[in-house]
Amino acid sequence: MPALSSPTIRVATLADLAAVVALEQACFALDAQTGRSLRHLLTRAHGDFLVAVIDDGIVADVVVLYRRGSRVARLYSIAVGPAARGRGVAAALLAQAERHAIARGCVVMRAEARWSNTASRGLFAAAGYRETARLADYYPGAGGGHEDGVRLQKHLDN
Repeated sequence: MPALSSPTIRVATLADLAAVVALEQACFALDAQTGRSLRHLLTRAHGDFLVAVIDDGIVADVVVLYRRGSRVARLYSIAVGPAARGRGVAAALLAQAERHAIARGCVVMRAEARWSNTASRGLFAAAGYRETARLADYYPGAGGGHEDGVRLQKHLDN
């Protein structure tokens, strides 16, 4: 694989909408967010929407949501485009998302992943997340069925 520059991680803006919609469609075959949903996450959600940029192109994003009065952050979505996978971009984006959550006073980050998504589960494990529950029939599956998920959790260092 050719060398990939280190990403610049920044807060997403509405100007990024088309790029994050394209990224979402490239990453998620069954449950991609709609443009309308992504617009809401960018403009109205109580959370952080971060993008990883390399050579002026968005190669990954992460969305973390917060509940008022709670010290638990929820990693709602992380997407890494095919060209950026396996190059440390997801780990850098996850670490930055955790720093944002800590800055908001959170002490725990939770996430969910498909049981079959070994890359995502490996990313979270390497970052210190524990698998706390298996979630039966949590995700839509191919052919109309369902697929199990897993809940992950990490105590954040303040």
